[in-house]
Amino acid sequence: MAGVLDALASYVTSMLAEMAKEEVAMLIGVSDGIKDLSIKLGDLKNFLADVDRRNITDDSVRGWVGELKRAMYLATDIVDLCHLKAMEQGQTKDRGCLNPLLFCMRNPLHAHDIGTRIKLLNQNLDDICKRGSSFNFIKLEAYQDQKTTRSPATDRKTNSLIERSGVVGEKIEEDTRALVEVLTREAVGDKSGRLIVVAIVGIGGIGKTTLGKKVFNDEAIEGKFTKKIWLSITQDFTDVELLSTTITAIGADLPGGGGAQDKALLVDALKNSIKDKKFFLVLDDLWDVDAWNKHLMTPFSYGGPGSRVLITTRHDTVARSMKAFHPYHHVDKLAPQDAWSLLKKQVLTGEENEPEVDMLEDIGLQIIAKCDGLPLAVKVMGGLLCKKEKTRRDWQDVLNDDMWIG
Repeated sequence: MAGVLDALASYVTSMLAEMAKEEVAMLIGVSDGIKDLSIKLGDLKNFLADVDRRNITDDSVRGWVGELKRAMYLATDIVDLCHLKAMEQGQTKDRGCLNPLLFCMRNPLHAHDIGTRIKLLNQNLDDICKRGSSFNFIKLEAYQDQKTTRSPATDRKTNSLIERSGVVGEKIEEDTRALVEVLTREAVGDKSGRLIVVAIVGIGGIGKTTLGKKVFNDEAIEGKFTKKIWLSITQDFTDVELLSTTITAIGADLPGGGGAQDKALLVDALKNSIKDKKFFLVLDDLWDVDAWNKHLMTPFSYGGPGSRVLITTRHDTVARSMKAFHPYHHVDKLAPQDAWSLLKKQVLTGEENEPEVDMLEDIGLQIIAKCDGLPLAVKVMGGLLCKKEKTRRDWQDVLNDDMWIG
C-alpha cells in the first residue's frame, strides 16, 4: 500500500517547488538542484497509484518503494534543515531576514552541506528511476492529467469558503470568538490611525487557514466591515497578478477593461477601490512580507478608520515584521477526541454507517496518535480510509503501514 507515501510525496514536491523559487536559492546555486528534486519526486509519485492498484507484493518492488521512501525522508530533511536554520537566524537582531536559505549566504559551510545533500539525493533518485523502469509501472491517466494541469502553487491556493467537515471541537470556537473580539474591538485612545494587524501562527497542517476562514465568515465580522477581502499568498505571484486579484476580490473593476499590465495604474485603482472604506483583509499563508510591503501596504493605507488585517503564517518573524498585535495567536494541536471527530467526519458516508465506524474507534485513536494532532494529517488519513472497507483488518493495515514517517 502506497497511500501514506503518496501523501508524503505531495507535501515534499510542493515544498521543494516553493523553495526552488527562493531568490537566495538561485544566488547560492542550489535552485536548479532543488527543481530537479521536485520534478523527479513528482514523476516518481505518478507511479505510486499503480503500485497500490496492482497490489504488488514482489520483494524487489517492495524494496524499490522502500528506497523511494528513504529518498523522500532525505528530501524532507533538506526542507526542514533550511527552515530550521532560517528560524535560528530569526532569533538574531536581523529579524527582517526571512528567507529560509539566507543562512547559507552567511555560512559557506551550510551552503556546501545543502548543495552536497541535494547533489547526492539527485544521484540517488536517478538510480531509483532507472530501477523503477524495469518494473514497467504505469502512470495512471488521472495522475498524469493532474500533473499537466495543476501545480504545487495552485494546490496551495485557498479561498474563504469553509469546509464544514473540517471544523471540530470547542477549541476552534473559542479561538474564533477570541480573534473576532480583538478584530472588532475599537482602538480606544489610538489617534494615529494605525492599521491593526492580527496574526495566526502555527506549523504547517495545524489548521491556521481553517481558523482564518471561521473568523472571516463570522457574523460579527460581517456586520463590522464595509469590505471583506480574502487573499491566498503564494510565492509565485507577480505584482500585476497580485494587484489585479486584490482589486477583483474587493469587487471593483480592473482598469483598461481588465487588460491593464501597468503596475502604477493597478495601484491607483486599488487605492480608489478601498479609499475611506473600513475593510477586513485576510492574507493567508504568508511566508514573507514582500507581498505586503512592496505591493499592498501603500494602497491599503488609504482605507477607512477601524480597518483590520489578519495574517496566517508559519513564522513569528513574519508576524513581527508585519507589526502584528501581540501576543500572536498560536494554534494548538487537536486533542485526541477532537481528532477522532475530525477523522469520523472524513470517513462517514451517512448516519447509517456511524455505528460500524464507532466500533473502530480504538484503532482510529492509534492512527490519529501517529498524526501528532495535526488536522491536515488527520484529513489525509481520512481520505485514505475512505478508500478502504470499514473493517478492523483494513484499518489495522493502515495503522501498521511501514510507510509512516519515523
